[in-house]
Amino acid sequence: MTKRRLRKPLQLSRLLREHGQESPNNTELDLKVPPPHAVEEETDEPLVSSLELNVSLLKRRLGGSDDVVFRDFRIGNASALRAAVVFIDGLTNKDQLQRDLLTPLMIFAQHTEQAESNSGLRGFAALKNHLLTVMEVKDVSTVRECVLAVLSADAVLLLDKSNTALVIGARTWEHRPIMEAVTERGVRGPRDSFNEMFKSNIALVRQRMKTPSLRVKFACIGRRSQTNIGIIYDSSLASPTVLTELYKRLSYIDVDGILDSGYIEQYIEDSPYSPFPQVQFTERPDRVAAAVMEGRVALIVDGTPFAILVPAVLSNFLPTAEDHYERWLVMTGVRMVRAMSIVMTVLLPAMYVAVTTFHPEMIPSRLVLTIAAARAGVPFPAAVEALLMEVTLELLREGGVRVPGMVGTTIGIVGGIIIGQAAVTAGLVSPVMVVIVALTAIGSFAVPAFNVGLSLRLLRFPLILLAGLLGLYGVFAGIIVVVLHLVSLKSFGVPYLSPLAPSDNQGLKDTLIRAPLWAMLLRPRMFNPRQQRRIGRPAYVQHPPGGKEDDDA
Repeated sequence: MTKRRLRKPLQLSRLLREHGQESPNNTELDLKVPPPHAVEEETDEPLVSSLELNVSLLKRRLGGSDDVVFRDFRIGNASALRAAVVFIDGLTNKDQLQRDLLTPLMIFAQHTEQAESNSGLRGFAALKNHLLTVMEVKDVSTVRECVLAVLSADAVLLLDKSNTALVIGARTWEHRPIMEAVTERGVRGPRDSFNEMFKSNIALVRQRMKTPSLRVKFACIGRRSQTNIGIIYDSSLASPTVLTELYKRLSYIDVDGILDSGYIEQYIEDSPYSPFPQVQFTERPDRVAAAVMEGRVALIVDGTPFAILVPAVLSNFLPTAEDHYERWLVMTGVRMVRAMSIVMTVLLPAMYVAVTTFHPEMIPSRLVLTIAAARAGVPFPAAVEALLMEVTLELLREGGVRVPGMVGTTIGIVGGIIIGQAAVTAGLVSPVMVVIVALTAIGSFAVPAFNVGLSLRLLRFPLILLAGLLGLYGVFAGIIVVVLHLVSLKSFGVPYLSPLAPSDNQGLKDTLIRAPLWAMLLRPRMFNPRQQRRIGRPAYVQHPPGGKEDDDA
């Protein structure tokens, strides 16, 4: 694990003692939410009994912004008590405030006297328990809590002669509806995906896991952004060691703002200098539910449609969501094609450079003559030729991504054809090199995970250089270095090449070969789940191949 931390890390035993846990054992780990970092170093002032003074304190903290609304009013016939509601226009549902807050307090407040006489409650308690019709109400007693509630799109109700305020849950803002996944499209499977709404994303996971052991823990990170994050896990499956390590790493994050889940990913990964990702991201709720049922932990970040999953090993990035929705034999063949495309993406340009430059005797004679004729007149060595074409390909790819819609597709197709044909006609590159680079690009598109595809594209360049300098010896030396690096990586204590190294028979059933669902009796041991078995009575025991019933089953 990386030693790069923002502050001196606490010892694990000390951290567990502070949170009431002796050691990560088989009991449920009750993670407490890390306290939000203060925006300012001011002392947390308590509310006072004067309405005017409380309003002035809030105005001073909020800086007199024009979109912050301070609405003064009197509470009807209930002793004409003065009050004020504070909210941000555009983030708070004003219709809900008028219906469930102002209308009961200003019009129907005369019933408060009867409520006081019947319940024995007086003043603040009677108003809260018998008059307000809002669903979410919380007491706060400090100015900082009031400011945080207002900035979090809630409304704050201040009462005269009371040093306690009420936080009214009335959040609303414009948001994108639940749509089909953009980066993880599939032919078969659910069509919904995460959006930027925090509670909506958590509800999409809850919809798929109707188990009382599912836990959602909230935290707030970011000095100025105060971003909400949700830690989702199954308390009967998730490893306490992983949960404790995740909480510890989250507690170290002390920055101005968290604007996307990618910020969290970069702060909690084990090896920040590795080109390979150690945290998986997804925008599909079904993938999050499947990961949680394997004993992994998911993080939902407010304001981003991508959830992150930990731990994450290399084999988690290669399958797609629909791999488990189709028959196992077909998807095994698809996975093999996908693996071939990955190998082609990384090694094809380097192998071409090495063979044509240092080892032409390995190529059949006719093919050697064809390549030599194609390269006649090309002024650059094969390595320089490959690097030029790869850089041109990356420029076209980046340009196509950054321009809007169909224009990007047009740039990629037309630009590739025109530049390739012009380069061949001008004698700058050979037609064979254009074919090699085109096959490499097609192979990179078959990689399901975008971040892994970026890593593989990056590896091509040093391998081409090694092939141009040392031939096949340089290519294999580069492969050995990459494999050694992969073996050394870990994600929250889980070896990155699991279940291949160390070997795990249950985990190998869902890697290159996708075993039948009824054969995956146990969860992958690499994640150390509390419960290993996930299939009670296999379907093939009840209905074996051939259609005969097993009476002894």
